[in-house]
Amino acid sequence: MPSAAAGPPLPPGGADDSLIGISLGRRIRAARTANSLSMRALAAAAEISQPFLSQIESGHTMPSIVTLFRLAKVLGISPSDLLPGDDEPEPIHVTRRHEGEFVAVDETDDAALSRIISSGAARAATVQEYRLGRAPYLGDWFESDGENTVYVVSGTLTVTLEGRGEWVLGPGDALAHPGAIRNRWSITGDEPVTVLLVHARTS
Repeated sequence: MPSAAAGPPLPPGGADDSLIGISLGRRIRAARTANSLSMRALAAAAEISQPFLSQIESGHTMPSIVTLFRLAKVLGISPSDLLPGDDEPEPIHVTRRHEGEFVAVDETDDAALSRIISSGAARAATVQEYRLGRAPYLGDWFESDGENTVYVVSGTLTVTLEGRGEWVLGPGDALAHPGAIRNRWSITGDEPVTVLLVHARTS
């Protein structure tokens, strides 16, 4: 299991990205308070340090995807509930290719990167783009609520569903599965992989 002792700092000069970090930190702090958890207790349960959690809650550091999933699991909520987004979004939303900060999936030097394309409590689904490079695996095993659809844009990806089997996906291939099934991604071949993940809430 990858370490969760550090995370990527917010880039200087990026007002929108800084606001994302602040919003995410506030949501984590609010959920922790609602669960009557101290910062020390949440940090210990999520396998991170208390100073690191403090940096996340203050908006100074963005947690990796692995850390975000751990925090959400301890807090008893979906990871998508912690992701920033408009509670009352406009019906039409455009995300340009240069918009949205890429966040490391875990804390290794060659970690895959992810950015949010569309999210928000009022939207039925969260869409994320993943870019996998040198690392053979995309972080840890993952599970969530709702339904997931994995769509491969480029490269070759192997998706393993615990106890169900594994599937090799190429460009244009897609796989849908319940988020509650533990799943893991790995690169097949030498080419970088780009993936779209659509997470649809069931309630």
